[in-house]
Amino acid sequence: MEVRTGVRVRAVTKPDRFRVDLEGDEALSADRVLLATGGDRHGHQWAAELGHTIEPPVPSLFTFAMSDARLKGLQGLSVEKVAVAIAGTRLSQTGPLLITHWGLSGPAVLKLSAWAARELSQRRYRAEVSVDWLPDLDAEQLRERLNALKEELARRIVGASSPLGLPARLWQRLVAAAGIGDDQRWAAVTKRQLADLAKELSSGVYAMTGKGAFKEEFVTCGGVRLDEVTFKTMESRRCAGLYFAGEILDIDGVTGGFNFQAAWTTGWIAGNALAGR
Repeated sequence: MEVRTGVRVRAVTKPDRFRVDLEGDEALSADRVLLATGGDRHGHQWAAELGHTIEPPVPSLFTFAMSDARLKGLQGLSVEKVAVAIAGTRLSQTGPLLITHWGLSGPAVLKLSAWAARELSQRRYRAEVSVDWLPDLDAEQLRERLNALKEELARRIVGASSPLGLPARLWQRLVAAAGIGDDQRWAAVTKRQLADLAKELSSGVYAMTGKGAFKEEFVTCGGVRLDEVTFKTMESRRCAGLYFAGEILDIDGVTGGFNFQAAWTTGWIAGNALAGR
């Protein structure tokens, strides 16, 4: 067996046997070929030229870029459980959230970006994102809790401490966004301010102005259509002797190692099939 590295492939064709054209006018001939080129456009091009349909690739598992006064200066803060949603859709996810210097990240945001990859691509990564900082409390429970705090902490300044488990600096930003003054005490909070605070806590809207920088996304959504591949061997249904593994396929999972597992599993299946096992 010969292993070649650092050699650029220029084309993969099949006039009779497979022909793999390399840099420098060199070419290899083979009965079987495995394409494991990830989200690279050349792999998609070769698969298409060999008869496959390519679902248009778009980024997946990316962070949300936002410029919002409520988040400014809070980079590094995390909340253990938050619900995030694309406003006006049914797309939502719950999980840990991380505030970064460019916007929002963490498992909840990354998972949402996976489910909403095509939707957000069509919107050119401009969307309103709703954030529920306390998803374990429904609207009525949150209203009752805030009313109880107004009674229990009547003499205390609202922003002085975070009574609902949120990071103190985030709590202060949400309190300010609800129009509650720096020195205002719970006893002086009006019904309107309490309602605005409940809204900030349960359904604050943040403008997404883009995604993380190009190439910071983790995987690609799209690729070779799955109904054109035999999953017992990873062989093409369109071109005998052609196999696929990994991200070149229209497979992408949520964060948590699922994309690594998909690459390893499809590579193992294809490798065994190529070896005739």
